[in-house]
Amino acid sequence: MKIEKYNRRNNMENIKEKIFKLREKIEKYNYYYYVKNESLISDTEFDLLLKELEKLEGDYPEYKKENTPSENVGSSLKETKFKKIVHKKPMLSLSNSYNIKDVEQFMERVNKNLENEDKKIDYALEVKLDGLSISVIYEKGKLIKAITRGDGEIGEDVTENILEIQTIPKYIKENINIEVRGEVVLPLSNFEKLNKKRLENNEEIFANPRNAASGTLRQLDSNIVKERGLDAYFYFIVDGENYEIKTQEESFRFLNNLGLKTTGICEVLSTVEELDQRIEYWAKKREELDYETDGLVIKVNELELWEEIGYTTKSPRWAIAYKFPAKQVTTILKDVTWQVGRTGKVTPVAELEEVELSGSKVKRASLHNYEEILRKDIRIGDRVFIEKAAEIIPQVVMPVKEVRTGEEKTIVPPEICPVCATKLIKEDGLVDLKCPNLECPAIIQGQIEYFVSRDGMNINGLGSKIIERFLQLGYIKDITDIYNLKEHKEELETLEKLGKKSIENLLNSIEISKERDYSKTLYALGIPYIGKFLGNLLAKESGTIEKLSLMSVDELLEIDGVGDKVAESVYNYFRDEKNKEIIRKLKEYGVNFENKFVEKTDENTKFQGKTFLFTGKLEKFTREEIKEEIEKLGGTNLSGVSKKLDYLIVGKDAGSKLKKAEELGTVKILSEEEFLEIVKG
Repeated sequence: MKIEKYNRRNNMENIKEKIFKLREKIEKYNYYYYVKNESLISDTEFDLLLKELEKLEGDYPEYKKENTPSENVGSSLKETKFKKIVHKKPMLSLSNSYNIKDVEQFMERVNKNLENEDKKIDYALEVKLDGLSISVIYEKGKLIKAITRGDGEIGEDVTENILEIQTIPKYIKENINIEVRGEVVLPLSNFEKLNKKRLENNEEIFANPRNAASGTLRQLDSNIVKERGLDAYFYFIVDGENYEIKTQEESFRFLNNLGLKTTGICEVLSTVEELDQRIEYWAKKREELDYETDGLVIKVNELELWEEIGYTTKSPRWAIAYKFPAKQVTTILKDVTWQVGRTGKVTPVAELEEVELSGSKVKRASLHNYEEILRKDIRIGDRVFIEKAAEIIPQVVMPVKEVRTGEEKTIVPPEICPVCATKLIKEDGLVDLKCPNLECPAIIQGQIEYFVSRDGMNINGLGSKIIERFLQLGYIKDITDIYNLKEHKEELETLEKLGKKSIENLLNSIEISKERDYSKTLYALGIPYIGKFLGNLLAKESGTIEKLSLMSVDELLEIDGVGDKVAESVYNYFRDEKNKEIIRKLKEYGVNFENKFVEKTDENTKFQGKTFLFTGKLEKFTREEIKEEIEKLGGTNLSGVSKKLDYLIVGKDAGSKLKKAEELGTVKILSEEEFLEIVKG
């Protein structure tokens, strides 16, 4: 019995200690977020800590204290530099959801809170901006006050700084008294310029646009606000019913009519299925916006119902935030490995504690180069922010220096190649370390992987592990040996985890690759500076690789789009004996090195002088396939809608590009089927 009492008492002490430490952590993160304008962890991680505290305090109410962070909106007011102002109506935070089941439960709770549970409810869906919440007061149409959210009850007077944001009008279009709420953000385009400038000035970069916007708005010097180019979007009218507004959708129209900027995104839906569909749409579509969105806001559309549905101590019950998977999270940098690429460039790679980022598990991330490590002062053992560059490659953004323990280790660059042990070099004017040994196995493997890639020779079945295996077994030594693999067919079929069918498919893919367009073959060779665009351009201009190889630097420079570096790179490539031998062997194996459309016909000039762009999800083509088809027929692919655009090919869930094209009125809009009809003539 005594042992049981001891264990129970010991367990309760552990729970009490856990709750205390959780509160301590959350209060620290709140302090840095609201006072220092710095995020020490991502919003998702913070929300998980908060949920854990809420559960523990619910299970053990005897350890719950007053002013617990689980019930209070975070505040910057303890060390504010600005005058404090009480909000006319509290600026509450929103409850968060992370999946459609949470949204469904929210909708069920809304119905339960209404007297008439069977009433059909419409919901307004808006994008959730990741910036700094603001309340702006107009009297007789003139902006007289702007207040931050603060702790929800009391905010900071930042009127002087708000007046420096060009997109917030000093006078609205009606001579009325009104309070409107919105979000101050830093456009992504301005964020990139700001961080580039800070790097040039050896200043610490901002981790994300939200931190930059918050830090900028709370500057004492309003000139800094003007320089950085903040923006603002409004989405809420305090006491909207006073202006005969009945719905959230009408609020958006009213704000626009006053000359106040909104996102323009307020979709009215009524079922969980409709919401799920639009959530999926906006999860992809948000990448086209020039501001950060970390989710969507779902509100009961009818304002009259809000009071009936009610509030918790810190959130309205008539609204919820749906959070997208985090684009930025923190984790521990456990170690650094050095990776050798096809050009010999040696790149540092962060080995991380596994973490979920944008819906996938991440254990490794790019550190770019050693100078970047020094500039950001990244150390082994650091807690670091990571994000996905262009939603594909994880990269380390910056360390969280505030949580360092003193046990972190400085990262030291290697002196010899980690693969072949050759002494590394650093070329003049470049920041990267380089392995100069052209026989380095890592360089050869990188060249082969590049050669067989989808944008190159598009050889299926030759992944990095298979290539590494074939190199070790001696079946391939360079890219030319790929075309000799058929001589080892019987041996390859006996290799573990391959088999007859896999090898047959691989050899078929190798044979098909011989007929790839000359431009693809040119790209696959890996000539420095020659990507897809220049590969296509040089193929068109030269017609054959023989002609290209004989061009002088001056002749190359005459090609529109070719600069000094590219001309010298191409010229030098064809003067190297090893490269000459590779091309000779590839020709012997039957690889195509000529533009089959040199002689122009009516068929292959069908799109001559015409420009194309596609938008939405295509079902009959991949993006690369449709680009190739357009270029093969003499057309040009554009990257955006403009007056220069002739045709817009529209797939499923087309968005802003379609809208812009329709507004221009000069663009011919085609479905995939209509495009195919034109191709077939």
